[in-house]
Order: sequence, then structure tokens, then C-alpha cells
Amino acid sequence: MEKMDPDEAQRDTRSEIEDTYVAIKVCIKEQLGADAHNTTVADASPCVSHSTSMKLPRLALPTFDGKYSDYKNFVTSFKQVIDSQPSLSSIEKFNQLLNCLKGAALETVKAFQISSENYPKALERLKARYDNPTLVFLDNINSLFSLPNVSKSNAQHLRSLIDNASALYNSLLSLGSESQIAQAMLISIVMDKVDQDTRKKWNEFLDFRDFPTWTSCISVVERRCQYLESIGKPSMDATMSQQSVSKPRNQKPQRQGLTFNCTPQACHVCSNTEHRTFRCPQLIGNTLNERYDTAKRLGLCINCLGKGHQAAKCPSRHRCRTCTRPHHTLLHRDANNTASPVASQPITMIQQSSDAVVHTHTDTCLNRIILSTALVQVKDATGRYTIGRALLDSCSQVNFISDEFAQTLRLRRKRSNLEIRSIGESQTQVKHRTSTTIKSRFVELELPLDFCVTSHIAYHPKSEIDISSWNLPKNTQLADENFNKSRRIDLLLGTEAFFDILSVGQVKLGPNLPVLQKTLLGWVVSGRCDARSTTPHSYALSLDESINQNVERLWRIEDVRTPADTYTPEQRKCEEIFITTVRRQNDGRIVVRLPFKDNPCLLGRSYETARRRFEALERRLSRTPDIKRQYIDFMVEFQRLGHMSLPNSTSTKLRVVFDASCQTTSQ
Repeated sequence: MEKMDPDEAQRDTRSEIEDTYVAIKVCIKEQLGADAHNTTVADASPCVSHSTSMKLPRLALPTFDGKYSDYKNFVTSFKQVIDSQPSLSSIEKFNQLLNCLKGAALETVKAFQISSENYPKALERLKARYDNPTLVFLDNINSLFSLPNVSKSNAQHLRSLIDNASALYNSLLSLGSESQIAQAMLISIVMDKVDQDTRKKWNEFLDFRDFPTWTSCISVVERRCQYLESIGKPSMDATMSQQSVSKPRNQKPQRQGLTFNCTPQACHVCSNTEHRTFRCPQLIGNTLNERYDTAKRLGLCINCLGKGHQAAKCPSRHRCRTCTRPHHTLLHRDANNTASPVASQPITMIQQSSDAVVHTHTDTCLNRIILSTALVQVKDATGRYTIGRALLDSCSQVNFISDEFAQTLRLRRKRSNLEIRSIGESQTQVKHRTSTTIKSRFVELELPLDFCVTSHIAYHPKSEIDISSWNLPKNTQLADENFNKSRRIDLLLGTEAFFDILSVGQVKLGPNLPVLQKTLLGWVVSGRCDARSTTPHSYALSLDESINQNVERLWRIEDVRTPADTYTPEQRKCEEIFITTVRRQNDGRIVVRLPFKDNPCLLGRSYETARRRFEALERRLSRTPDIKRQYIDFMVEFQRLGHMSLPNSTSTKLRVVFDASCQTTSQ
């Protein structure tokens, strides 16, 4: 102040201001009295008082149930709300801690007694148990794969999925690198597809101190494979385990309603669709024993004469009309082991004679429906193609392959639980599925398809159709050249493949005749035909057998034929040596002489070979005196032990060397 105005130093203004300040201060203290020393921040700054005097909502205490990924959030909130409060004692903090814990986390510290000394120990115990970055990392990986699916277009669900996935990904980045995240995700995918025992071995291998690596996962699985191979574990178990692992838990198999075109079932004996097996004239015309032999040869059920099951599991409720036992009436035997009257009745309709007679009848039918068939190339298990006959059916939702044809191709099967429903609500259970590729014989067409394996595909032309009067176009590549003949069906191609093979082109053969439809498999023939077909059937029956023939048959049944001697001369010689020289010693050991092809005494001429080898050995030893001395010492020891002897010759120095592999003139 004096610098700004030099005249002030003469006026004594500073002293006047100081006196005024002291007087004002004394006056203020007298007015405040006892509250002079309790001035708060709110009194000094009213604007700050307005902002800090606002009441905040009370924070809820955090809870923790033992989930590794929630530990960091819990411990941070607990220390901020409870542990950092200096007004709370350690016992109060311990009680608040127990109140916040649940489940497995509470069991971790429940054994501690509530005291001031045990409170920090309980916190350390929780940290040692749940503050494990590896477990938190793996838990986040599992949570990432457990995110719910979004099946419908919903903005809220999609946003929730993205938010949760982003949060988990950021949490993973805070714990490990992108490479570690990728390896952990790959390991999680692979371990979800292996069997339970292999997954258990992997979990036992983890030490939960370091993040898992793909290299260690490969090492564990490879070691598991070597172990299974060493104990001879069938490879089919692994395939079954893969299917059982890939199927989610607690998921019931869903029923699928499928439809397909049904055709008449053919006779299993003569492949004729005019009648069923139990009405087959060829079977009825046979004797009782021949009927049994036919049923066994064709693998028929002796109760219903059907295929695909045994009599113990026959679904038919019908039994023999004579004895009500589980066999067909045509296979009934009475107490004298003769055919029943019902079974023998068709035979009596034929003229009885001691000679064989022939019974012939003719089947005639009109207005037939021909279904489209084609010959296709089907890929087998080795990659080769085999010709199979396929039925084209646009009404079937699935493709079928016969069990016999699948076995011929040696296709790998997968277990399946599929229920097939057809006309009349009839149900068929499919237990196996398979996959293969079909190829056209004429164009470049390959279709990989899935097939349901069934015991029989029941479409056959009822009998051979006469097509000599049909005006079939020349130079037409038919998909099935023998479409008019009765042959078995190997495949049924459903809607999946039907419309993929259709081409533009159709030829009508005439009124009451089928049409030709062009496909990539060739021209198929399908439709109604008014063609009369005549098929003769002949049966030769011998109704009266003489006693001599019956006795001869009995001899043949009781005749026990020994197998022919298929031993070679050398094998017979070995057997003779064994029989003549085998003996048992007193200690129980069995001794037998070794068989030789030739006389062991005939060793052949080996003198020249032995002499050349001896001279070569002498020349080599002359160049290495040390080895020569050791060789001589060894041979002397060999002689001393009695393993060889020297001839009584003082002029010839002889050393014996044994070489059992040296060939002589006798070999």
C-alpha cells in the first residue's frame, strides 16, 4: 500500500485499518457467544450445503452364492459398503458378511467362530477359494455357450443376447488374451462332443492355476485313445458315445409323423403280390417238413410267416387253429408228427398217385398300375458303385433302403427312433438310418441322400407284363429296362429326390397304356395299363413214398460223415512224429521231438566255404594283433568249457566257428 501511494506512510493509514479490524472481530465474537467455535461448512458456504444435504437412497447389501464370476463384484461392493466403515466393529462386519453369503459360499466360512480375529481370516478364506482367475475364465466360457437361443425375430431378445455376449467377451479379455479365449472355446466345443469318461479325464488333468491350452487337450485325448486301443475297446462304442454325447440331456425323442405310398405286400416264397405267404400254392403244396425248411431258409416267423422278427416277438395275436400254440396252422404237427387235416387239405385236391404229378394253374389280371422304377448306381462303403433298383415315390417324406441291400453295400448305420405312419394309421418303427450317394447311369448327376433302413420295400409287378404290343420309341434310354418283370426293390426315393431328377419330356403310348416320363435317370414308365398277362405256375408233388425211400432217408439223417483227410504229406509226417515221440516226464513236462523235413545228419558239403571264411578271418586278424589275441583267448576258454574240441594234430592249427545260417549243398 505504501508502494502504491508513498504519502500513505506519512498518514499512518495501516495502523488505523488494523485497529478497525480488531474492533470488528471482537464485536462478532461477543455476538456469537458459545457458538463461535462451532461454525460448519454449511454456515460458510450455503450453496455447498444445498448439494450435500440431499439424502441418497440406501444401498442394498450385496449377496454371494459361490459363483466364481460374481466374486469380484461381491467383494468390491462389500468392502465399499461394510468393510470400509470405521464406525463398525469387526464382529458387526463379520455378522454382515455371514448375512450376505449363501449356499456354498456360506459353507466356506460357516465353521469360523464369530470373533474379531476370525473376520480377516474369513475374508482370506473366501479369497483363496473363489479368487481364481482360471475358474472365472472357464465359468465365463461356459456361460457364453449357455446363452439362450433366439428363435423368433424379437428386438428385445436380440439386444439381450448381444449385451450378454459382449459383457462376457469383455470379461474374458480382462482375464486372458484372444488366443487363450479361442483355445478355451475350441476345447469347450470338443469336450462337449466326447464321452463322459474322456471328459472326466480332462477335468482331472486341469490344475486350475493356468489357462487350458489346445496342445494339452490333444495330449490328453491322444493318451485316452492309446489306452482304449490297448485294451481292445471296440470302435463302435466310440460311435455310440458320440451320438449319446451330442444328444442334450433330459430331451425326449420327438415323434415325427411321416407318410409314404403303400403297395401290396408280396409273397415271401414266390414274390407274387396276388396272394400272401400263407396262401401261396407253392408253400401249401409242399410237405410239412418242406414247409418248415422253407420257413427256416427264408427266415420267416413260424407264427405269422412274416419277415423281420422271430416267433417270440411276433406282433400277431393269431395262433394255430388246431392246438392254439404259437405256430402257423400250416406248420402244425399232431401227436404222430403228421400234418394237420387243415394243412393237408390243399394237397388232397390233387390227384393221388405214387408218381409225381404236375398241378398247373394260370393267373390273369387286367388294369394294372405300373409305378415308376429306375436303375441307379449306389455308392458302397469302399467308394465303389453298385446297381440298385429304385422306386420313385413323390408322396414319401423320407427315403428308404432295404436291409439286405444296405448289408450288401456295407453302409455304416446310425441309431434312429423314427415312427412311420401310413394309410389307416398303421405304424412302423425305424431303428436305423444310413447315408450314401446315388448316381445316374446316363448323365452327370450325384445326389447325397439319407435313407431309413427297412426290412422290405413292398412293390413288385404282380407278374411279368407282356409289352410286345406296346409302341415303345426306339433309341430310348429307359431308366429300368426290365420294368415289366417282377424284381425286388432296393431303394425308395421320396419327395426329396423325386423333383430333382424330373426333366421336361413326356410320351403317351396310347389309350389304356402308361406314359414315358423323362428324368435324369432315364425314361421311366408309369401309369395304368390294360395288358393281359398270363403266368403259368407248376408244382411237382410226390404223394406216396415207398418204405424203402423212408428207410433210406432215415439212414441219411443218422449217417455221421467224418471229414476227408485234408492234410498235406508234410502235415501227416508231423502228426506221426508227434504221436510216436510225445512223452511226459516225471516233473510233468511234456517232451516231443522236433520235426525235420530232411535227415539232419545230411549237412552237405561245407568244407570249401569254411576254408574261405577261415582264411579271410586270418587275414583280418593279422592286421589287428590286439583283437587277434582276444579272439584266441576266447576260443581257448570256449575249449576249456567243453563247448568244442580240437583234433589230435600238431601240424594243423584249427579254430572252429559255428555259423548255423550258412547254406550248404543240402539246402
